Amino acid sequence: MILIKKRRTAEVVTSSWRKLWEEWELRGLILASLTTQIILVFLGNRKRNDGGIWRKVTIWSAYLLADSIATMTAGILSNDIGELYAHSGVLDANSELKAFWAPLLLLHLGGTDAITAYSVEDNELWRRHLFGVITQAITTNYILFMAWTGSRLSLLFIVMFCVGIVKYLERVWVLYLASDNKFRDSIPDIPTNDSKIIEESRLKEFEGYHLKIHQELEVEVPDHLANTSSDHTDTNELRTAYSLFDMVKRLFADMILSVKDRDASTTIFLRENVTWEKGLRVIEIELGIMYDLMYTKAKIMYSVWGIARRIIGIFLTLMVFVVLLFDKTVTEKQQYSYIDFTITLVLLAVALLLELCSFVKLLLSDETAHWLIEHKHTSILRAINCAKKKHRWSNSIGQLNLLSIAVEEKPLPKYFHGFLKILRIDEMLEIHQYETHVPLIDDLKGYMFDLIKEVRLRAGTNCSDTDLKALFGRRGARTLKKFELDHDLDWCLKLDFDQSILIWHLATEICCNVDNQTWGTKKRCEYLSRYMLYLLVKHPYMLPIGMAHIKFQEIYTDVRRFIEEQRFKSIKIVDKFQASEMLIKVSTDVMLTARGNKSYFLIFHACKLASVLITYDVTTWHIIMDFWTEMLGYAASQCKGRHHVQQLRRGGELITHIWLLMAHLGLTDHFQIASSRATAEAFLS
Repeated sequence: MILIKKRRTAEVVTSSWRKLWEEWELRGLILASLTTQIILVFLGNRKRNDGGIWRKVTIWSAYLLADSIATMTAGILSNDIGELYAHSGVLDANSELKAFWAPLLLLHLGGTDAITAYSVEDNELWRRHLFGVITQAITTNYILFMAWTGSRLSLLFIVMFCVGIVKYLERVWVLYLASDNKFRDSIPDIPTNDSKIIEESRLKEFEGYHLKIHQELEVEVPDHLANTSSDHTDTNELRTAYSLFDMVKRLFADMILSVKDRDASTTIFLRENVTWEKGLRVIEIELGIMYDLMYTKAKIMYSVWGIARRIIGIFLTLMVFVVLLFDKTVTEKQQYSYIDFTITLVLLAVALLLELCSFVKLLLSDETAHWLIEHKHTSILRAINCAKKKHRWSNSIGQLNLLSIAVEEKPLPKYFHGFLKILRIDEMLEIHQYETHVPLIDDLKGYMFDLIKEVRLRAGTNCSDTDLKALFGRRGARTLKKFELDHDLDWCLKLDFDQSILIWHLATEICCNVDNQTWGTKKRCEYLSRYMLYLLVKHPYMLPIGMAHIKFQEIYTDVRRFIEEQRFKSIKIVDKFQASEMLIKVSTDVMLTARGNKSYFLIFHACKLASVLITYDVTTWHIIMDFWTEMLGYAASQCKGRHHVQQLRRGGELITHIWLLMAHLGLTDHFQIASSRATAEAFLS
């Protein structure tokens, strides 16, 4: 009897929970789908300028779940309506109301203007989304057919279906336009008249004329940045960025640039009145435009069709909302569930608000500001700029400190470590504990801008004098030669790129900890040194050579082991400062002979390098700073445009800004055309 009672109790509980699930399954999913849309609208565009881990996880989760939840909801809805017809053959009023949620799910599948792709690779999935449009259109039409009663609600269903399917198709079209092949095809070929000149010359020669051909380069240089007025609206920078954006698109597509592009951009950026603030602001605007093209609906938003679609969509959604809310022929004669009717109104209201938010963001965009500038509507522009926050990228750089990792051990919990090791993410999470992001100080930005500009000016104005390999291709050789250290430290030039980063990073940390002075350049060296290690460990694909020979986990483990060995020799080491004091005094000859593994090879050379650099006193930091700038410039120039655009979704990287700055100064391998847009003058005799 006891067993029977327990079984009946279990059945009652299971039955009640099942009933609750059946009532709220569809409601919960539709509200979850709506929640993902709200998150993506308000946070989706923040990933371009915010590097917070939790914000990234939230956006990533919402992006992945949005389509799945909406598709699942539509499937359950069609299944419920099909079962209802199979059992009773009659559709009640409340089921008809739920069927009305189907076209609203198309709005969710159409995505938001703020984010259409989470990564560049998502743009290549436009065919999958096109297939999704077809299947969802069939599913929604099936629901319409099964739920059709000829009532006003059925007519409203058709209205929202049209709005939703257009929005979904718009998303697919944007993904298609941002796909790699289509993006490259959309960039026009470099205009040139050389072939026409040759053809005309041959015809004249055939007619017996003697020709002398002169080629003149026609270079139109925008004079926007020449304006020295302190305009807080970034008017001059916006106009300059848009005038040079065709060149930027070619860079990101890894396409060849014309000499006209080079001469136009270098003429602007080499002007004396172009300060680092103006130059870097132009680059920020250009990267912001590029982000919009790759990850948002900007390509369609900023067009007559895009604006018309949004206005019509807002108007139709508002009309449906008003009819449902106030038309008594819809509400009074039907026996709708209060909860379902409320959910329907919430879905429409939020859809309307999200469209309005997207429209407001369109008005506050750089594209709108540029249009207003070109049409001289400055008063409207001032009002818009007062209402928006100018925060175009994260303005922060990642930092990793090898010495801190070695000294300040933070092991993962033992009970957790085994599971993470099986998943092979233990090293990633362990390193993440030491990873930090610091604001990119103006002092560092200005110093690097002026230093790269100075290198370009010293090289001269002729293309032959600005060979990229000679200026930024020798991985520190130019710096060592500048300070006459190329003989003492010639061994540094023979290292692999990843080894060079690790050795100079550890040497920089040792010097920073040993030197008690608070030099301004010393702080810059710390930032760049730790940033280069961060790139090597976290984003090795952005560097010419990643961790091809040495695992980073082995390195910091061996550095930790070496320090522990010194501790056993009665040397008290409790922090990185004391560890640095010990390392700089270590006999490097003993280390070289005593240890043969690669990690100890790096430790040896880092100690040797630090012992040499620290003797130069104040000059030490100028040597280190120039070296890291040269290394960063070399890494930036070798990184593919696709890798640079991938990092825009993570808030942007300093290396991308340096890459674009160098290109604007003519320091890039993309310029491979001798001349373009040549004009010939034939003198007939």
